[in-house]
Amino acid sequence: MDPPPPKSILDVPDDLLRLIFLRLDSPLWLIRAACTCKQFRHPIVSAGGAFLRLAATLHPPAIVGHYDNHRGRRVMFEPSSPSSAPIDVGRRRRRLSFDFLPRPPTASSSECSVADCHGGLVLLRSQLDGMPDLIVCDPLTRRYQGIHRPYPPEKEECYYCTGTFLLDGDDGSISVSNFRVMYQCRVYLYKGIQACVFNSAADGDGWSFPKRAANDVEEDYYYSGDVAGRGVDGSIYLGLETGSVKILDSVSLQVSKVDLPIHVDTHTSMIPHTSRFTVVHGAGPDPASPASTWIIHLRGEALEFFRLVHGSGEWVLEHTIPDLSEATRRLPNGPPEKVLRLREVDVIAGEAGTAILSVTARDKMSWLFSIDMAAKKLQVVPTRETYYRRTRGMFAYALPWPRFLRACRS
Repeated sequence: MDPPPPKSILDVPDDLLRLIFLRLDSPLWLIRAACTCKQFRHPIVSAGGAFLRLAATLHPPAIVGHYDNHRGRRVMFEPSSPSSAPIDVGRRRRRLSFDFLPRPPTASSSECSVADCHGGLVLLRSQLDGMPDLIVCDPLTRRYQGIHRPYPPEKEECYYCTGTFLLDGDDGSISVSNFRVMYQCRVYLYKGIQACVFNSAADGDGWSFPKRAANDVEEDYYYSGDVAGRGVDGSIYLGLETGSVKILDSVSLQVSKVDLPIHVDTHTSMIPHTSRFTVVHGAGPDPASPASTWIIHLRGEALEFFRLVHGSGEWVLEHTIPDLSEATRRLPNGPPEKVLRLREVDVIAGEAGTAILSVTARDKMSWLFSIDMAAKKLQVVPTRETYYRRTRGMFAYALPWPRFLRACRS
C-alpha cells in the first residue's frame, strides 16, 4: 500500500482551528489570524459571528492604557506596561490622542474631561465655548460626533450631572455612528435622579427618558451610583456609597440588585467610611474557560473581594483585608510603623487580573500597591511604573473585540 500523503495546515478541520483561535487573548491577534489566509478566516467569520462573541466572553479586555484627567492640565493618555500591551508602545500615545477634534482638550479637566471609555470609543464632557457638551469619538479611526446635553422634562434649570456613560447601540454593537449615551442628572426641586438616553440611531434630537419599573421604591437611587465597571455582556455595575451594587442592563435599561455577601459594617455614616466598588476581570482557569470577574468592596481600610461563580450568577466572598494599614506595613518599602492610619485609599483596575491600590497617609506621603486577583498577593508597585501615578479620573482604554468580520471572495 502506498503511504498516506503528508499532512499540512490545510488539512486541519475548522473545529480544531476554532479551539486554537479561542486561546488568542487579544482581538488584534485574532484579526491578524483572519487576514492570514482563507483557511484561517473561514472558522472565524462563519456562523454569523457566534465564534467572535464566544471569544469575547473568554478573555478579559486587552487594556492598552488609561486616559487621565489631570487637574489643571490637558487630558493625557498613559500607555500600559510594554509587556502586557498587544500594540506598539511608542505609537500609542500619539495614535490615541485627541488632536483630530476641532478644538483638542488642552484646557483644565474642569472644562474638558474624559467621562467614559467603552467598545473602543471615548466619551468626553466639555464646557468649552464652541464645542458640544458631549463628544463621542473613536481614536483609532479618528472620527467623532458631538451631542448637546438634554434638559429634564420639568425644564428646571437647577440641576447638575451625576454621571455619564456609553452604552451599546440597539443591535448590541457599538461604533461612532451606532451608540447610546446615558446622562444622569439630579434636579434640585425634583429631589431625585433623572436619567435620559441619547440614541444615535433615533429620530429627532435623539434623547428619550426611560421609565422606571412600576414596583421601584428607590426612586432617588434607581439610576444613581458610580460606575464600578462593566460585565462581559456589556452590563454596567453601579456602586452606591451606602454599600450596595446594582446592574444596569445595557439593552433594556432596567436595573437589578446584586446580592453580595458583604461582611463589613455598612450602616455607619461616618465620613470617609462610605463604600466604593471596582469591577476587575481576569483570565479564566484555562484558555477555554470564561473570563473571571471580581468586585472589590472598599470601605475605610477594609477590602472585600467577591468572585462571580460562572454559570450560577452567585457571588462568593473570596478574600478579605480587614486592615490595610497593618497589611501594607509588613511589605518592603511600605508605610513605616509611625503611620498608624491611612488618610485616603483608592482602588483602580490596572491590567487584566490586577487591582491597583493608591494609599495616602496623613503626612501626604503616598504609595501604590498591586493585588494579583487570582493569588490575592499584595505587592508594592515600583515608582518607575508612572502610568499608575493617579487613581481619580482614570479610564482604561481597551481594544474592542470585533463583533463581525466579513469574508472576502478572493
